[in-house]
Amino acid sequence: MKAGLSRRLWQPLKVLLGSAVGPRMVGGYIRGDGEFLPHTRLSSSAVVFARKRLMIGDHVFIGHFSVIDATYGLSIGEGCQVGFFTGIFTHSSHAAIRLYGRAYVTTAEKKAYFTSAVEIGSYTFIGAHATVLPGTRIGKGCIVSAYSLVSGSFADFSIIAGNPAKLVGDTRRADRALLARHPELRPHYEAWAGSEAAQQAPTAGP
Repeated sequence: MKAGLSRRLWQPLKVLLGSAVGPRMVGGYIRGDGEFLPHTRLSSSAVVFARKRLMIGDHVFIGHFSVIDATYGLSIGEGCQVGFFTGIFTHSSHAAIRLYGRAYVTTAEKKAYFTSAVEIGSYTFIGAHATVLPGTRIGKGCIVSAYSLVSGSFADFSIIAGNPAKLVGDTRRADRALLARHPELRPHYEAWAGSEAAQQAPTAGP
């Protein structure tokens, strides 16, 4: 549903009040297109650049002191959780600052200034202190381990870890075992993952 005027005025005030008393999770988020996401929660200490270019789903959690850079396009799917002190970036100046030196701040259109959109699929978990670099594509139902440096493309249900991050497993293997212990949760799982996700889990290897 679209956010009304009163909600548009109250939402930034909630963030400001939360910042005044220390980091707090702020419930509800107004997306750049005006859609109100009642179950999405962002920390008052999280920094979001280019909010209008952040396409985010509902039921998302973004933890304290995270930096979310949507300048060149960022999609975060429904139900994702982003841990504390995490950075998601769509641009990098790491080469341009050396090439331009003092001219960097006065040059509008820079060469060797790397930009690329980032996509994160639904119900993916990104651990604390992880860094996601420009151009990264992460599928749905993935886990990114804490402190990982992530670049490249990863399929649905990947377990991603390391610096640089690599594919180290498949979340469906653990999910299949957990659903066997908690069959009452299967309808919730299948609602987003599909009815065959747990059965398709590999039995060995990553």
